[in-house]
Amino acid sequence: MTQKRRRGEELEQAIYQAALELLKTKGVANLSFSEVAALAQTSKSVIYRRWDSPFSLAISAIQAKIIAENSGRTDELILTGKSLRADLLQLLQRFIVSMQTFKDSNIVELLGAANQKQNSTVKKLINEGNAIDVKAIDHVLERAKKRGEVTTVAFPVEVKLLPFNWLRYHLFINEHFTARQLTILIDNILLPVYQAVV
Repeated sequence: MTQKRRRGEELEQAIYQAALELLKTKGVANLSFSEVAALAQTSKSVIYRRWDSPFSLAISAIQAKIIAENSGRTDELILTGKSLRADLLQLLQRFIVSMQTFKDSNIVELLGAANQKQNSTVKKLINEGNAIDVKAIDHVLERAKKRGEVTTVAFPVEVKLLPFNWLRYHLFINEHFTARQLTILIDNILLPVYQAVV
């Protein structure tokens, strides 16, 4: 019996699953296209056409896992809060889940293993992440403006990225982030900054 040739989404998912399995057992330094191809039951050429290095494949596989486990990206989150505080809490709790997936995938090792060539992949990852984060916080602030909780959404990018960067910091130093710390971040830092002009 001949195995049906996989294409598109089905093949991509098989490749991602193989890469994630190998990342878990061998780490990023030992990830190879040939092993991923063998485990995914495809050819190396299929993988080489899509990714320029095992490192970039590892990043793509982790990103796909985060999207799948979170039913989309954070900037696609359907907010249900009735206040700026509730929307911030919902968004940042969702972001923490995404960051936990990065942590579980040994992202710190992955980023630490980046060489000069791979630094461009890391920069691209960070820039894409920042764009998603800014879009997500803009959505929260626009909802707050419609409710009359803030008068502007025109904050510097650094202010918009503050909660995400703070949470990332805790991920990279391998420190657990508690619900109390999230409440402090929202109540004592974010709300006063965003509502300062009200």
